[in-house]
Amino acid sequence: MKSIMVAFVFVAMSIAVASNSSGQEKGKPRTQSVSGLVSKVDAGTLTITQRGDGGDRSTVFAIGAQTKILIQTNEDNTVKGEGGSERKVPKTKEGKIADVKVDQRVTVGFTEAGKADSLLVLRPTPPRKKESEK
Repeated sequence: MKSIMVAFVFVAMSIAVASNSSGQEKGKPRTQSVSGLVSKVDAGTLTITQRGDGGDRSTVFAIGAQTKILIQTNEDNTVKGEGGSERKVPKTKEGKIADVKVDQRVTVGFTEAGKADSLLVLRPTPPRKKESEK
């Protein structure tokens, strides 16, 4: 009976290790992202503010030459999704840190805390129509 339990535990641990390592390359950190509003920007750093139920939280990221900056334009691309359905996604163009302004919505991609790998400046959302305008 003990040998069956040991074999079961070994199989369960093997499955857990295999499923954990299959989603990510070994030794490579996982990319994370944070979205928010730009509250401060200068040549080497970017501060974004995230609003949530617990209040506002600011995060500072270092921006360097390796940081890829993309800016969404007002034009759309049509791409095919699963099942042949089409959807529209915003076109992007490359930009510089000088193109980033305070109060813009951004998404920062990073693998190391405090160091931005990518920065996506989101286009402004159109104002919502009021009930009387429908």
